[in-house]
Amino acid sequence: MNNIRLIDQHPAFHAVVGLITVPLALREWFAVVNLLSAPKIRTTTLLLHAAVSLVLVKILVSSFIKFNFYRRARSLGCGPVAVHPHKDPVLGLDLLLEAIPKLKSHKGIQWMSDRLAKYGNTHFHLTLGGEWVILTNEPENIKAILRTKFNDWPIGGIRLAAVLPILGENSIFSTNGEAWRHNRAVLRPSFVRDQVADLACFDKHTSNMLARIPRDGNSTVDMQALLQDMTMDSASDFLFGYSTNMSTDHPEPGAREFATAFDLANEECANKTRINPILFRFPHKRLDANVRIEREFIRKYLRKAAADRKERLARGEPSKRPYVFLDELLEQNHPEEYLMDQLLSVIIAGRDTTAMAITTTLWYLARNPACVEKLREEIADLGKRDPTWEELKDMKYLQNIIKEGLRLIAPQSTNSRIANKDTVLPRGGGPDGRQPILVRKNQAVRWSSMSMQRRTDLYGPDADVFRPERWEEKGFRPGNNWEYIPFSGGPRICPGQQFALTQVSYVLLRLFQTFKKIEARDDDELRLLPTLTVSFALGCKVVLTPA
Repeated sequence: MNNIRLIDQHPAFHAVVGLITVPLALREWFAVVNLLSAPKIRTTTLLLHAAVSLVLVKILVSSFIKFNFYRRARSLGCGPVAVHPHKDPVLGLDLLLEAIPKLKSHKGIQWMSDRLAKYGNTHFHLTLGGEWVILTNEPENIKAILRTKFNDWPIGGIRLAAVLPILGENSIFSTNGEAWRHNRAVLRPSFVRDQVADLACFDKHTSNMLARIPRDGNSTVDMQALLQDMTMDSASDFLFGYSTNMSTDHPEPGAREFATAFDLANEECANKTRINPILFRFPHKRLDANVRIEREFIRKYLRKAAADRKERLARGEPSKRPYVFLDELLEQNHPEEYLMDQLLSVIIAGRDTTAMAITTTLWYLARNPACVEKLREEIADLGKRDPTWEELKDMKYLQNIIKEGLRLIAPQSTNSRIANKDTVLPRGGGPDGRQPILVRKNQAVRWSSMSMQRRTDLYGPDADVFRPERWEEKGFRPGNNWEYIPFSGGPRICPGQQFALTQVSYVLLRLFQTFKKIEARDDDELRLLPTLTVSFALGCKVVLTPA
């Protein structure tokens, strides 16, 4: 049956279908005309012939459109796309049944990489309900979608469905066109170099996190949980000017409830999009309740910041506090719902992705003691003092460790777009997948950064191995060829990339100034939970030994 999908990509097939369909459709229409002109109209027979004729006309029109589309594809040098060998090529139930145990064992992301390796770096697969989606891990295709043909690929489909309930319709992650450009312009000034380089904004929250780690060299601690609390504190401090204090014994009221609701809503939206986005059209009390909790929490801080700003103005003080994102937004007099959408967007970027980047690095370092020793040697000259921003950037091995962690597990491991017109992608066609492909309007394309960044033809036979030294090798420059995109790329590249990397660098340096050894306290199975971002499904359980 999958051969039909392959044959469907050839214009000759549709020419034959059209030649067969035309006489059949004409015969049915003549039958309808004869029945209408008969003295006594047989209603049932008339309706049957009319229905058959309409089906045949639909087939004929579809064949004509596809014939022209694939003839155009051949004229552009585009080849047919490989197809996943479905046992159910109508509804895609076979892929769903295969996915369930993978998702239950938290191996869904790796399973996607396995399919790309087995069935082609670009291929069609069928989602539940019968929608054909193109799956790819080709750097050239991702570059085309994110940069060279950016305007052809707006956010839509399952990607839009996943973010709308949580982040709202005004979010930088849910808007396109002028609305997106405006949101980007609003966010960009908050990540100026002076702010990125101000390490004092990270110090307090990093110290609070370090104080929660047992010093006996024997107790197990979940670093993912500690880091999520810490990044929530630093993100809220940056956003609102008031920290949630989740890394202390006295968190702000409602902060833990917000974090729990945010995570549950995230997971629920991810589950719905995996099954079918049509589920978002049905009521879901739990999702709605969690979204209400998160938005009311943000609303509280928003109104507090607005009231404080009003008081400062009344006292003749500056309306803005240094480096407070919300104060910048309040200056622009946006509606409250718009402000909440932007704040939630920055929280998911500032909390989840940063925490995951640090957690990933620690998960691998806990299994690579030689890398820890080498890192500690690099930071030894600092002693116990804090680094400057310039010193952090110059620590090559520290930066290589971070790059290697982000390569193996990007915080956002997959993404997708919808074509807004017929457009060409550079790779995926023909028997070897090296020809371009013509993608029709409204076609969904999904890519896997994690799969691409582990390809052995791009990173060598040890692509799955944590080896920071690869970044020092001569000629190794994957970022120049779109083979390494942990923060996406093109116009939508993460505006807070340097801010996040600075925090990751600072936290890791402080951690290994304080501790000399990190050991894993779980098995070596990589179990990931994909939502809007990625996290370790069972946490990151380790033991740290004080220096």
